[in-house]
Amino acid sequence: MTEYPSAQPEGLLIKAALDASPLSQRQAAKRADISETWWRNIVSGYQSISGVPAALIGSSDTVARMAHVVGVTPEQLEAAGRLDAAAALRDIEARTRQAASAPLPADAQARVDERWPLVEAVLRQAGSGLDPSEHGTLRGRIDVFFAENPEWHPPDDVPAAGGRRRSKKS
Repeated sequence: MTEYPSAQPEGLLIKAALDASPLSQRQAAKRADISETWWRNIVSGYQSISGVPAALIGSSDTVARMAHVVGVTPEQLEAAGRLDAAAALRDIEARTRQAASAPLPADAQARVDERWPLVEAVLRQAGSGLDPSEHGTLRGRIDVFFAENPEWHPPDDVPAAGGRRRSKKS
């Protein structure tokens, strides 16, 4: 009987976070800019090479992107023994905060400022009267909306959350 390598602690952590999220594995892998197969391999801790299971440890960058997508924290990665991935995740989070706070050109800022009151009002109304678990579900549905609507993602020439350029898919 073939023995399969055990999943790595970070794989188990990421799997549990994905299971608790509203995202499918396919959606999460797409957001992390990896294939669904590679996601599955890293989570399971092995890949099949010529039909033989071989242990696999994901690169720090890939594990960090996966963790970012499903909400795993750097501290959780550290507790799982992945100090390298925790550092990479902190970099991703810093770049994400920086991109979110970057100033826009005046005309773009005016367009965003014009639309923001409407967006804010809709979000506030949508969350009115919900308990915390319902807020989480609503947030999850909003996340799924963004995952399923590529027109809401940055264009190909804007760095993705991990700081890498988005690849053009045909």
